[in-house]
Amino acid sequence: MHTIVIVGGGYAGIHTAKAAKAESIRRGVPVRVVLLDQERTHLKKVRLVQAAAAPASLRVPWETLFPEGDVEFVHGRMVGVDGAARLVRYVDPGAPGGGEPQALAYDRLVLALGSVVRDAPAGAGGIALRDEAQAERIRLTAEANLAAAAAETDPARRAALCAVVVAGGGISGVETAAALAKAMKRRAAALGLPAALPRVTIVAGADRLVPLMSDAASRRLESRLRSIGVRVVRGVRVVRHDVESGATLSDGRRLPAGLVVWTIGVDPNPALRSFGFPLDDSGRLLTDSSYRVRGGHDTIYAIGDNARVVDADTGIEDGMTCREAIAQAGRLGRVLLADLTGAPAEPHRADTRQQYCVGLGEGEGFAWIRHWGVDFTIGGALGGKVREYTWNYASFMK
Repeated sequence: MHTIVIVGGGYAGIHTAKAAKAESIRRGVPVRVVLLDQERTHLKKVRLVQAAAAPASLRVPWETLFPEGDVEFVHGRMVGVDGAARLVRYVDPGAPGGGEPQALAYDRLVLALGSVVRDAPAGAGGIALRDEAQAERIRLTAEANLAAAAAETDPARRAALCAVVVAGGGISGVETAAALAKAMKRRAAALGLPAALPRVTIVAGADRLVPLMSDAASRRLESRLRSIGVRVVRGVRVVRHDVESGATLSDGRRLPAGLVVWTIGVDPNPALRSFGFPLDDSGRLLTDSSYRVRGGHDTIYAIGDNARVVDADTGIEDGMTCREAIAQAGRLGRVLLADLTGAPAEPHRADTRQQYCVGLGEGEGFAWIRHWGVDFTIGGALGGKVREYTWNYASFMK
């Protein structure tokens, strides 16, 4: 029986495991699928924005994701690959010093190590929404600031304590701002503060809040954000933050802010630089049209945020998003079984659909689809249900 080892239990990894098992059943070719990850649970990473606003459970046990038991799990951190011997080497992340390296044999190896959220610039202050600990820190800071505002007698100081600046646009920036705005309004009401006092501002360097949306859709999205207490400042960046001066922008302006949250994008997992595989300038693995790692590594594949994936026919490069990673995983499942059986492997095709969905805090969302040159948007509670569906689909939740 062939063994497929998948390194990384994020969205790309778990969807590859599912797709490979489904394709093996379709072809009648049994395969053993092993998932290697340094965590003992899957992290619902796209929901970190919710944890920044309210306590949230973001961890899912592996056995919940694969209840049939047809995917094995190995707890470990990859430290190297022996391509000639087809061995992936790993250590126990819980052992002192990692313990002695162990080896796991494979017939096909998939690298899906994902990305890391960029931290705040050195010395810039604020908190980056990097992980669960930082999400909780953001939530507790916002709550503490509101409590301090309730006891503050100076109007300007009180307003600053109730103000949050989100540094960075895009879907993460929008979802973080909306979730915080709604949570802060609820908390302010409980403290007896005026409903209009909590204020969240998104500072985005791009001309459009979500760059891939149309101008018309962006305007509709911004209109809805304003209605829930979020304003947008475009064309500038946050340079630094401190409690006394607030958020200093790249054009010299200062915005009162008791808290700055950084959502300035992601970088490929830095561990990739230690494995000796070919990388692009940003640190992503270089792949061919069927996700095989370049440089003669025909039994090693890479998708998701840790890979540069390009449609060979159109030259369109996939972005580092959950949606694109899941689409790549579905195709990679078919590629893996094709390669194992000597059948032709299908090439990557870019997902050119113009559609995005954004959460706007509890019970609300904004979905955009552009078809036939026309923008279609869904907002309110129905938009929230659409966003909830996409979040649940990404982590196999019902």
